[in-house]
Amino acid sequence: MISRDRIRQIRAEAESEHRTHEWADRVIDELLTEAETRNAVDFAIRGMTDSKGRNLAQRITTVQRHGTPTAAELDEAYDLLVLILAAGAKYGLTLDDWDWVADLPGTCRDLIRHKHR
Repeated sequence: MISRDRIRQIRAEAESEHRTHEWADRVIDELLTEAETRNAVDFAIRGMTDSKGRNLAQRITTVQRHGTPTAAELDEAYDLLVLILAAGAKYGLTLDDWDWVADLPGTCRDLIRHKHR
């Protein structure tokens, strides 16, 4: 996701009388590069497994509490889990690190289930 500061900067530059096609090309190139980087991180996170070899989808679907979630709830919980793990990856955290302190897949599923109630 693009930071709010970067969005404000782009908007300010876009309103400037000095914007050019070169400026637009540079901004588009920067945004595409950022999107490609984020997609690579997202792909790596989605392929992550825990110490027992379980992938993220398996971790989400095996949580047994608070009723049976819908398919949409499972998808949202999975996406939330990926986002949190991606944020933690910046600090070298893995799913196993999270498991030391919390059931992150279960927490994501509980949060989404509660949101839909």
